[in-house]
Amino acid sequence: MAIITLTRQSGSFGDEIGMLIARRLGYTFYDRKEIERRIIAKGLSPEELAKYDERKPNIFDRWAKARDRYLNYLSMVVLEMAQQNNCVIIGRGAFLFLADVPNHLTIRFVSTTEARLRHIKELTGVKNDELALKMLKDSDKRQRAFYKSSFHYDLNDHSRIHATINTASLKPDMTADMIVTGIRENISADIEDLGEQRVEELIFAQKVANKLVFEHNLRIDELRVTVHDKTITLYGLAAFSATVERATTILNSEWAGYKVVSEIKCVQDSHSSKNK
Repeated sequence: MAIITLTRQSGSFGDEIGMLIARRLGYTFYDRKEIERRIIAKGLSPEELAKYDERKPNIFDRWAKARDRYLNYLSMVVLEMAQQNNCVIIGRGAFLFLADVPNHLTIRFVSTTEARLRHIKELTGVKNDELALKMLKDSDKRQRAFYKSSFHYDLNDHSRIHATINTASLKPDMTADMIVTGIRENISADIEDLGEQRVEELIFAQKVANKLVFEHNLRIDELRVTVHDKTITLYGLAAFSATVERATTILNSEWAGYKVVSEIKCVQDSHSSKNK
C-alpha cells in the first residue's frame, strides 16, 4: 500500500511510533541495524561503515571512494526495501532517496528538550541531566552533519517532509493511529501502482550509476542519474569531456532502448572557455 520513511530527533519516540505503525498496518519495519546489516552484506566493511553511517566524515574520508560506495550501497538498500512496498524505514536519509515516489510518505518527529531528556534517560538509564543533555546535543550534531555532508540537506528545511509532528504532548499510540488512518484512507491502488513504477526507475538509475563508477571506474563527481520515460539523464562534474563521451558510449551500448542525455559539467571545458 505505502512506503513510510521516518526521521526523528533522538528521544522523540520515533522508533517506538514507527514500530507501532508497522505493527498496525502489517508492514515490515526496517531500523538502523537492518540497514547496516544489508550495507555490509553488499560489500562495505564494518570499519568503513563506521566512518560514514549517520556521521560527518573527516576531511580525508570525505573524498575517499569508500564514502561513494557507502552512499551508493545505502541508496540501493533503501530502494530494495521500498521495492517490497508496505514498509516503514527509519533514519539514514531514506526519505531523500524516495522523494518523488507517489505512494511514499515521510514524517519527522520532534519534541521539546524536556520531553526528550526524560525519554533518553529512560532508554539509557542515565540519571544525570547534564550527561543526558550532552547525549542529545551530540546526537543532533552528528545527524545534522551527516545530512549536510552526504546530501547537502539542511534538517531545518522541511520542504521535503510531508509532516512534522511534535510528540511532546501526544502519546505514541495516538500519533501512530493518526498516521495509520491517513494512509488507509488516502493511498489508492492507482497511487500504489505509480509508486512501484517509480521505485523501479530509481533502482535502474542506481544500477546505471554503479556501472559507470564502480564497474568502469569513471571519475564523475557527485554523479546523479535520473530515469524517466526511457530517458537516462546524467548529472555531475567531470574533469574531461572524454569521460562524458565514454559514459554515453557505455550506456548506449548497454541499454540501446534508452536515450542518454548528459547534463554533466566538464571542468576542462569551463577553463578552456574562460581562457579564450
